[in-house]
Amino acid sequence: MEHNFIKVKTKSGVPLWILSMPHLDSVNVGVAVNVGGRDEIWPKEAGIAHALEHMHFQGTKSFPNSKSVAEFIEETGGRINARTSTERTLYHARVPAKYAERAVKIISEQIKYPLFPEEKIPIEMKNIVQEMGRRNDNPRQYLWTISQKFIYHDHPLSKDVLGLEESLRNFKREDFINFKKRYYNPSNYNFVVIGNIDPKTVASLFDKYFPEKVGEEPNKRPVDIIKKGGEKRNVVKKDIEQTHISLSVPTAAARNKETLYLSFFASIISGGMSFPLFQEVRDKLGLCYEIGAGTNKQTDIGRFNIYVGTDHKKYKQAIEAIFQIIEKYKTDKKLLEKVKNIKLGRLALDYEDTGEILFQAADDIVYLDRPRGFDEIKEEIQSVKIENITKAVDKYLRKDLFFTTILAPLSFID
Repeated sequence: MEHNFIKVKTKSGVPLWILSMPHLDSVNVGVAVNVGGRDEIWPKEAGIAHALEHMHFQGTKSFPNSKSVAEFIEETGGRINARTSTERTLYHARVPAKYAERAVKIISEQIKYPLFPEEKIPIEMKNIVQEMGRRNDNPRQYLWTISQKFIYHDHPLSKDVLGLEESLRNFKREDFINFKKRYYNPSNYNFVVIGNIDPKTVASLFDKYFPEKVGEEPNKRPVDIIKKGGEKRNVVKKDIEQTHISLSVPTAAARNKETLYLSFFASIISGGMSFPLFQEVRDKLGLCYEIGAGTNKQTDIGRFNIYVGTDHKKYKQAIEAIFQIIEKYKTDKKLLEKVKNIKLGRLALDYEDTGEILFQAADDIVYLDRPRGFDEIKEEIQSVKIENITKAVDKYLRKDLFFTTILAPLSFID
């Protein structure tokens, strides 16, 4: 299988990355914008990167309302959406191949000619406040948010992408115009197209709908460090029944190979129900009802996290069992081979889904300045050795380095 991106020149100078998949009958078009939650000025702009993405669906010069924006793609059988993270915003549309021009056109309209109708701003901001409320009603999601703030302290990564309710309710049209002016320019764009389309055709479409040339300086974030010292344990009480725990530790930058090795270790201990955390902490010892490990990549600082949902009487035993598992399985070659096989299998499945490829490509552009193709990812998976993992675990996953965030019932007594 050869599925690798090619870089095509555009007249504007914006990078255009194309993954040709001629066996498909569809095209997935994405425009990745180099701006996210960490670029906001808090508290005044808290949540505006994500809110701006929402407002781009509320009407443009040629499509005066949200219905016409969506209808232009949906009537083809296609789908249009966007997502904002800490470090990038991605606008994307998937359509049958013959409607590729529609996908490029609608995204260009959203990004370049939004109306920001004044009467729609309070309505859409209320929708985001409801989104925030739904997130906060989910203990696991709420725990992630408060633990992120706890471990990153005053670092820009501590900012909640959804923002603050007070800020959201106070946004005015001028705020969106100013934020857009600051970050939405060709120097911060990357074009990504995946599917059944000729590279020359793609380039001509982007030349037509995005003719503005790269000129301004791209968004460059300063390298920030996390303040050392302070508390390593935080208890937050809420009107809930169970105790939810996050064991987190800051790790290396996304480009650092140690980030890759720690992601493999997360899979070694938590790759599914047949892996150690589930088998030993949940099934064998009965210390929790839900458990899992994962990593989070960012350009400057990553995060390794273990989540466990349990009864408050068992949480200390569960934590102790988790640290025993970390020590026990950091040298397990057999599990590493199992994880490699799973990752290779999932990579093959992902390359049947243009959406999965697009999201991976958008992340790679943030962290590596370019998307990776199938062959490069496959080679990276195969290259990982247990010695790499053991060394990374010994460096970052020592018990004394972890931050513990506990989301507990109101009756919780330590």
